[in-house]
Amino acid sequence: MTRILACCCVVALFATSNAGAQQTPTPQPVVSASIDPARVVVGQKATLVVTVLAPNYMPAPPVLPDFQVRNAVTRALGAINQTETRDGIAYAGIRYEFAIFPQEEGSFAIADQKIGVTYAAAPPQASKVTLDVPRLALEAFIPEPAQSLDPFVSSNAISFEQNVKRSSQELKVGDSITRTVTTKADGTPAMLLPPVTFAKIDGLALYPAQPSVQDNVDRRTGVLSGTRIDEATYILERAGDYTLPPIELAWWNARESKVERTRIDTVSVRVADNPALRAAVPNANATSWKGGDYIDAIRDHWLLTTTVLALLAVVAWFAPAAIRSVGRHIVRKRTAYLASEECSFAQVRAASRSGDPTKVYFALLQWLQRFEPLGSGRNLDTLKKAARDPGLDQELASLEARLFSPQTEDVAWTARKLIKRVKIVRNRLLNSASAQAPRKALPDHLNPVVAPPQINPRWRPVAR
Repeated sequence: MTRILACCCVVALFATSNAGAQQTPTPQPVVSASIDPARVVVGQKATLVVTVLAPNYMPAPPVLPDFQVRNAVTRALGAINQTETRDGIAYAGIRYEFAIFPQEEGSFAIADQKIGVTYAAAPPQASKVTLDVPRLALEAFIPEPAQSLDPFVSSNAISFEQNVKRSSQELKVGDSITRTVTTKADGTPAMLLPPVTFAKIDGLALYPAQPSVQDNVDRRTGVLSGTRIDEATYILERAGDYTLPPIELAWWNARESKVERTRIDTVSVRVADNPALRAAVPNANATSWKGGDYIDAIRDHWLLTTTVLALLAVVAWFAPAAIRSVGRHIVRKRTAYLASEECSFAQVRAASRSGDPTKVYFALLQWLQRFEPLGSGRNLDTLKKAARDPGLDQELASLEARLFSPQTEDVAWTARKLIKRVKIVRNRLLNSASAQAPRKALPDHLNPVVAPPQINPRWRPVAR
């Protein structure tokens, strides 16, 4: 009996050890994320760190989302290879860093983001998994001493540079002057710098130009700086002495935690008369009529004069209501157009003509929010999946590399090729959505169905 019990104990211990060995979990890839600081001044940088690790090694880099946050600017800072040992298992992966610049006060969340990982679970075979990025929160605020600033701008340093270009040394009527203001900021993207407002001056016609924005990253320090160039041309219409007022910007110095003011000086302009230009304008008073001439003309053409006066009276009576009706119609049409997908795509085309990858990128994101064929979750990844166009995938990848790659100047990208592929995909998806839309039946009152008349059997004639 003792031998039987001993054998049973040995069998039980062996089964328990086998079960424990079978329950040992297989190592899986892991994703960790953090954001520092979690509370930041509006317009300043919060660093998002995402680390992707996989057991053994990854034969292909992870597929990351763009981490774009509404009302914030996201910039990729770089990636670093990582190795780590956990519970005796070697992990390899990559650490990614992103800079997030909130544009307004409030709470921001980085949620519902997924990363695709390909790893060598059992070399040489590879496995693919999709991992969720941990939810992160970010709060942006405006310091109490800067609450009155409008607009609120924060930076480590801001400077103004002014350049005035005159069409001639001695200005006269018909000439022009161009005022260019360059704003430079350290630690702030150019998109967050406010536009320069050029003053309207009586006697000078103002023609502002499209602004230019550019970001620069120091490769050695990784410090971001933004440059914005605003320009306006004044056409000199009348002779006299004019003064272009100074331009001033109040901003929050994030490095020293105080409000500072940056200013550029006034520009004095003396405009001389231009006899040559005045001589070229016809003299309107060369052939003036006297009062008697008007009376004779009315007497000779009294019937025509009466008809014209009657028509003017009718127009004056009905014009206000007609003008209001037309005005309301124009406002409705204009409002509908500004909220339409067509208007948003026109902004994409306009951004592509500028050749600025930043403008093109954000114009695409705005357009996708109104592009109905994509359904919910409208972003660049959704567009790629719906389009299934390798050419579009290649151009979007080049655009993202141009914006977020550390070697941006080595990336070959042109806006013309990208907008060409986007136009083709847009037309195809719109036509496909239109073909799949159910046709609406005509209203019943336009095509009524009339039941046949019922014959009362009591009055039916007898068949003979």
